[in-house]
Amino acid sequence: MSYKPKDIFDHSIKRAQHFLFLYDILHDTRCRNTRSDWAKKFKEFMHWPNNTKIIRIDGKDKNSILVLKNMGDIDRKHFTHVYISELLRSSLVASVSSLDRYIHDLIIYHSWRLLSKKEEEIPKGLREIRLPILTTKKIIEVLRKNQRSRPGNTVKKALQKILHRDYTFQTPSNIDKATKILGIKDFWRKIAREMPGNPTPKDVREKLKKIAKRRNQIVHEADLILKTKTKKITVREIKRKDAQEALEFIKSFVEAFDKVILQEFG
Repeated sequence: MSYKPKDIFDHSIKRAQHFLFLYDILHDTRCRNTRSDWAKKFKEFMHWPNNTKIIRIDGKDKNSILVLKNMGDIDRKHFTHVYISELLRSSLVASVSSLDRYIHDLIIYHSWRLLSKKEEEIPKGLREIRLPILTTKKIIEVLRKNQRSRPGNTVKKALQKILHRDYTFQTPSNIDKATKILGIKDFWRKIAREMPGNPTPKDVREKLKKIAKRRNQIVHEADLILKTKTKKITVREIKRKDAQEALEFIKSFVEAFDKVILQEFG
């Protein structure tokens, strides 16, 4: 079975959603310590000695209860937002990575079809990509042996290597490069038209730019506020809704992108 770029994206974005699910399970929403009578009954039910130390963690809306037994240095502070918010950062990064992978796959998926056009009809962005000389040599050798051979797979593998080495598709300016490779004109107007809420092309670009910036702060700056002189290390705040909104926006963006691709390529 050959998976399409959107299939792979759907698989990847679910993994980003998993981090949010784990956050809801593990983030302690209890406002007070575990009642002694509840703890006593629970230990009796579990046939644990009465002197067993336990920690109770209540997840979102009390849909989950986690009970830890004799965990030594682990206590409730390890389930506060400050600790568990790392899952939110992971979700945001994974969401952007899913977008990046989708666009890489999209170019590879349609590359041979684009290269099969007349030279003047091949998108300029694709024509400007240079394949390694050894790849060209292999293609020539194959064609010499069999004029009916199809070297498309060799070209796609070489293109894939170049794209993953030299290109990222996370910011609006990066995505502009991708649309030039694919030959899509007036891309931002077309994608804004397909997205929910009737955003303007500028709205879509600005939202994506903001998400990509937040991703870079996490990945490249350890999500610490940059200061030349400081006596205190400060981590940027992240809320659950921030990660959820980033994930939902990227899902909508890719779904709209796929509709635009369908219109362009059929």
